Amino acid sequence: MLLDLAKLTLNLTPDSLALRLVDSLASRTQRPPLDQVQRDAINQAQSLRYGTQASHTAWCWGEGPLVLLVHGWNGRAAQMAPLARHIAEQGYRAVALDITGHGDSPGARTQWQFFRSDQLQLLRALEQDIHTLIGHSAGALAMMAARHAGEVEASRYACICAPSHPFPPIEVIRRKLAPRPAVIQHYQALIAEQLGASWDDMQAGAFYRGLNAKTLLIYDQDDRIVSHQEGDKLSGFMPTAQLLKTQGYGHTRILTAPEVKAALTEFVGA
Repeated sequence: MLLDLAKLTLNLTPDSLALRLVDSLASRTQRPPLDQVQRDAINQAQSLRYGTQASHTAWCWGEGPLVLLVHGWNGRAAQMAPLARHIAEQGYRAVALDITGHGDSPGARTQWQFFRSDQLQLLRALEQDIHTLIGHSAGALAMMAARHAGEVEASRYACICAPSHPFPPIEVIRRKLAPRPAVIQHYQALIAEQLGASWDDMQAGAFYRGLNAKTLLIYDQDDRIVSHQEGDKLSGFMPTAQLLKTQGYGHTRILTAPEVKAALTEFVGA
């Protein structure tokens, strides 16, 4: 019923108002429940506060070189927690953050710009150089946008189910709301502004160009949100990057895959 009303409203309002409605609906977030493995990993972590008035939450395991893990849209740090705990056991300080509107951080909505700005606020609080950045889906794309903008720098980058550009939310909006093409174009421009590049540049792989063998790309062949062919596309921008493909996990369960844990352990410690 709500979607039907939104579709009708989009067709009756000027582009500027339609854009505001699309952005409002798309920015709403959900908080997935924790399973027992995630809960156990979080319970072994130290809670950290970051951001304005220490309002946001991150989780830390271990001591040593810093490995920062960034969850995806509608994800949470707990999804990265088992990986973070395992990495910490290898002699690293693994930190996973809850982005605005996710997990234990405040807000019922988020924006692409929060995925960039929250990382920067956390890093300022940590006061430590980054050994490895690990991102999942939108979190991976946003961390690469921050790298492209010169806001963050790491010795290594691992991207799990990373889209080459932010097409998944556009596809969802088209499927659920069917807005006019002009509204889609305005929404693309809004996302591009938040990520710091034009839509055309993002499509051309701007965030990933110039990277080398110290980059690991991981995709699942049964992912229905970000196709594993995105890995092949990104490999074309950085031929020396490592590419791993799994099967049977999909977009989120890939974070629990033994192959992924083993690959990340070797990559971080190489």
